[in-house]
Amino acid sequence: MKMINTYKKYLLLILVLAFSMMPSCTLDEDVYSEYVAETYYQGEKQVLSTLSGIYRSFSTITGMGTEYRIMECSADQVLVTGKVQGWWSGNNYEQLTEHKWDADHSYINSGWNSFFGTVGRSNALLASLERSGIEGLEGPKAELRALRAYAYFFLMDLFGNVPIFTDEKVNPNDLPKQNTRTEVFNFVVTELEAAAPDLPSQNDVGSEYYGRLTREAVYSLLAIVYMNGEVYTGTSYNDEVISYCDKVINSGAYQLLGNYFDNFVHNNENNAEFIYGGVYTPTIPGGVGHPLVQKVLPGISGGLFGLPYTPQNGFQTREIVYNLFEEQDIRKQMFLAYGPLKDPRNGEVVMVERVVPDGNSVLYVAGKSKQGPVPYEIIPSTGIRNQPMNAGIKWIKWGLDPNTNGGNAGNDIAFIRYAEIFLLKAEAYARKGEFDKALPLVNLIRQRSNASILNEVTLDDILDERGRELTFEMQRRRDLIRFNKFTSTWDFKEVSEDFRKLYPIPQAARDANPNLQQNPGYN
Repeated sequence: MKMINTYKKYLLLILVLAFSMMPSCTLDEDVYSEYVAETYYQGEKQVLSTLSGIYRSFSTITGMGTEYRIMECSADQVLVTGKVQGWWSGNNYEQLTEHKWDADHSYINSGWNSFFGTVGRSNALLASLERSGIEGLEGPKAELRALRAYAYFFLMDLFGNVPIFTDEKVNPNDLPKQNTRTEVFNFVVTELEAAAPDLPSQNDVGSEYYGRLTREAVYSLLAIVYMNGEVYTGTSYNDEVISYCDKVINSGAYQLLGNYFDNFVHNNENNAEFIYGGVYTPTIPGGVGHPLVQKVLPGISGGLFGLPYTPQNGFQTREIVYNLFEEQDIRKQMFLAYGPLKDPRNGEVVMVERVVPDGNSVLYVAGKSKQGPVPYEIIPSTGIRNQPMNAGIKWIKWGLDPNTNGGNAGNDIAFIRYAEIFLLKAEAYARKGEFDKALPLVNLIRQRSNASILNEVTLDDILDERGRELTFEMQRRRDLIRFNKFTSTWDFKEVSEDFRKLYPIPQAARDANPNLQQNPGYN
């Protein structure tokens, strides 16, 4: 019962730190006075139980929820089109696709709350660990500081000027004020650099540590933060990017897997390329899964690909993404492109009773079906509204999970893979004009997937290679902004305004905290 009550108190702290409570809500100070950390934390087991909750919550941002959507659907790879019968239609997706969102967009508001939720939980746990009196907690404290910094990285990237808040609770009479984006950048870097020495190397931990931040994971995140530093501060940090990439490479803790798709199979835990990411275990009590396959595959009922659910037929991609890949590039095999749909398990064409443009089709079963068989054909989308059910290129990057729990699969999803470290280092060299040093790093990634070897490389080549290697992995919006292509035109989107490189501060957050000033362009 004590653990349940403690969790409820954490939850209240999270809501407060989100800065988005309804104006009618009030804070009950007695709740905080009742919270005595010293009586709960009796040892490492209790510490790790609460720390794991933050990891689990943070990991779910990769699962095609609102955080994934605001990071992917405004870029040029992930697309959601409304169907003729009304499924998947509505302003939330249309505004992201067309760059027409405003401060009341519900996904943007949810993303703000989610990342500040991690900040709030981390602040609360750090304060309680300090009060616990338990010695030897430098590692968990470093993990919390790094997780909080990771959340602030996303907040800085998505919203720009956000409040840096590290206290345990908010004083309603002294609400937080915004910091500049540069100040947030400096805070993130300082926190990560301070946390790294107290974290173990990947070389020194076993499988029981899997899913937690290692020293090399923090070095990797620092390389990513510094790579985007010019966007955030106006100053480039290419040497810092190279230095932190070298720390990861020289650790010898990781390697590129021989098969690209082994990164994404259902039993991909503890693989040598996985630096940090979300751990999904839907088959155990309290475990969470992700719907990355369920929400993408065509709407065909009756056990498509042997799965125990009817796919939701929501997410798809654009032809420009499919065309990035050479025919022999094995990464191109992730796509279910135009023409007859084929079963990835055996290459056979999927036969249905009939193709239903305004509803789910049904698999053909010999001796049972009264219609068909006809092949299920995937056709091009012609817009983002009123599309037939069989329109749009699909993908299966994260492999089919035979143990899926309903629509929840157990493939772990990497936030950072070792392959990205080579691409970051290549980009940093290229931005320094040292293209000869960038070229072999890019070719190393291409060679793994049987893409042709390049004789020379440009910055645009590196952007394209990131688009191939890291497809659908929550990188594309940030990449397009860094390469100054985010406001360009592509399928179903016209040229957009420069201020769209930042999302607005959600109106709900501003209503709760009048100190928050809106980003330019949204007033």
